[in-house]
Amino acid sequence: MRQLAALLREHRTAARISQEALAETAGVAVRTVRNLEGSRIARPRRRTVEELANALGLTGEPRARLLRTVHGIAPAPAWQHSSLPPVVPDFVGRQAELDQLVAHARCLAGQPGGNATVVISGQPGVGKTSLVVRAAHALAAEISGVACHVDLRGMDLAPLSADQAMEQLLTTLRGGRGGPLPPGPGERLALYRMLTATRPGLLVLDNAATEAQVRPLLPTGPGWLTLVSSRFSLGGLESTGGLRLTDLDEATATRLLEEIVGADRVSAEPEATTELVRLCTGLPLALRVAANRLASRPSWSVGWLVERIRDETRRLDLLHPGDTRLRAGFSLSYDQLPEIARRTLRRLALLPWPDYSAAPVAQLLGVDVGAAEAALETLADASLLSPAAAPDRYLLHDLLRVFAAERLAAEEPPVDRDEAAARVRAWLLGMVEVAGRWLDPDPRREPAADTAFGGVHAAVAWLTAERHGWWWAVRQAAATGRHRDVIAAADALYWYSDRYHHVINWSELFGLAVTAAQASGDTVAEAAQRNALGWVQTMVLDRPADAVAQHREAFRLAAAAGDRRNLGWACFYLTGERYRAGDLAGAAEACARALRELTGAGDLTGRIITSYTLADIRRQRGDAGAALTHLRRALDDWQAAMVDLPAHHRLASRPLTGWIHHRLGRAHADLEQWPEAIASMEAAAADFAAGGDPYGSGEAALGLAEALLRAGDSRGERILLDAVRDFEADGDQARAARARRLLAPGAGPDTANCR
Repeated sequence: MRQLAALLREHRTAARISQEALAETAGVAVRTVRNLEGSRIARPRRRTVEELANALGLTGEPRARLLRTVHGIAPAPAWQHSSLPPVVPDFVGRQAELDQLVAHARCLAGQPGGNATVVISGQPGVGKTSLVVRAAHALAAEISGVACHVDLRGMDLAPLSADQAMEQLLTTLRGGRGGPLPPGPGERLALYRMLTATRPGLLVLDNAATEAQVRPLLPTGPGWLTLVSSRFSLGGLESTGGLRLTDLDEATATRLLEEIVGADRVSAEPEATTELVRLCTGLPLALRVAANRLASRPSWSVGWLVERIRDETRRLDLLHPGDTRLRAGFSLSYDQLPEIARRTLRRLALLPWPDYSAAPVAQLLGVDVGAAEAALETLADASLLSPAAAPDRYLLHDLLRVFAAERLAAEEPPVDRDEAAARVRAWLLGMVEVAGRWLDPDPRREPAADTAFGGVHAAVAWLTAERHGWWWAVRQAAATGRHRDVIAAADALYWYSDRYHHVINWSELFGLAVTAAQASGDTVAEAAQRNALGWVQTMVLDRPADAVAQHREAFRLAAAAGDRRNLGWACFYLTGERYRAGDLAGAAEACARALRELTGAGDLTGRIITSYTLADIRRQRGDAGAALTHLRRALDDWQAAMVDLPAHHRLASRPLTGWIHHRLGRAHADLEQWPEAIASMEAAAADFAAGGDPYGSGEAALGLAEALLRAGDSRGERILLDAVRDFEADGDQARAARARRLLAPGAGPDTANCR
């Protein structure tokens, strides 16, 4: 069969004709050509292959060779008796899952007297039935005997009872022979057990609702493999394996479209095809419905269909030709849920996030976290939510989100929706303020007592895990004119942004805060947020010219308001403008003024940062010895401020200690004092790790590797290779390029302005 597929594809490609054109010339269906080339027809008809050879103009040995492949195909193994439905002809993908089911069958064959049960679960429309039927037909080569299939109609209002299912199974097991079945359920069960005990086989229990529905139907005899498909995980069932089906990836989804619509039409519109896959979210049922619409309407382009289903309010209506209705499938599952789970699914449509945890969902529902977690687990068991990669988080399929929004609009009044969303927003913004206090390096600013966070690492972990939620909350606050909430969130998140440069669009966040400060008439807040925005434009976006404009305006506002703190920070940031221009004397002057203003404002953090920046300038002017003196003094001052602090609070200050150690390492390297340089960089790496600062950790890795290499220690190469991998994984191409430059033979010092 594979030889026929390869030869047919080879001759068609050589003739430069499409599958559609070959099918039309040969007088066969396009699907026949696709299935032959995909090795999906076990016993192709000789007459069909002859017509294809004629259409391809084959003569002589090429024609004879193609026809010989028909005779070389061995008869496919067959079941003694089978009630299996036919295989979906354009089935694609799922090879890993099919391989796993075959492995179960082979393991069963190697264990005389054993049997196995595998549960295949997944959301509505993900292709559970198609997979189990395909697998059942394929397993005829692995398991002898009989193949039984029964649709348990688990999503119907009245699912099939065990006795009704038993009647169907007994008919198959008896080979269709007539005669009445035993009248009583107990007698039928005894006959079923006797028949399954005397022969091996395969049982497909499709569309199961509960464990109780399945358990009486499991064969007790040896040599049976049972495949159970269900929207529920059926965790209480005694099974030997489980498969949870997810959406198709883009490549496989595109292949499915090509099988149904035709490769030429699909490949002609690659961008529209990609969007169609995205809108259908890789759900096989949605893709099949969309593809069948296109196949039955040759005048439609893929782009035209995409334009129609892009509107979420019409999407489920358009994906419902014939009896294949997505909305109906979703509704069957939804209607069987308890009320709190239905309310959870509905209200998740209010939160357009990629994933969810129990705590914000508790606010959404107005219940405790335990009740919210139970509701999320109920939805996950029903395959209406999927487990996320991170533990205790859940994903909502985009098409189910559309369905949830429909149910929300139909079942809950606007006032209830608004109150639910407001509770989540207020809780998230409050948590952001609490978490942000743990990250402030100033040792004099004690975090709030009795909070949800026991330290800086817990605060950082929460901010990272819930970033999509609090970023939504900030945007919601900005859109509804809650200016003070926006400013408070931006203030709280500044030191988190210093650690994590790419988790959200920081330029947009601090831009919203500038706008909020302007709307509030608060010039002090506006100066602070402009300084933060300028920092992002320099450090994250590499747009120093835009940053200068922000810092100059911050300088003007702070000077007018008599605000020494923000004036000092504006002077500090403007130091960079002169530094980049090569005006080191001017940079030193600006930095010295920043130091005076920040000292006068009582800003300890600002004073230390400005001090070590003055040391940077001294290094650049060739006075590494004086730089070391400044840096040691700054380190002493900073550590003295932390002497009486509890250990958990000192962790928030460790990243700033790390920057001092990092600069000490640079100054020692300038003096070619390699042991001291390496020790300082190692101390910096430890500080950043302890304080939860991945950006600083990356800089320490680069500095340590450079010091090692310049000292002739090859360990630096391994550190740089690891750094390249980590930077690329984080999307930080600029620092990945710096690491590669250091790896190049004869590389000079890393002169990037890391901060």
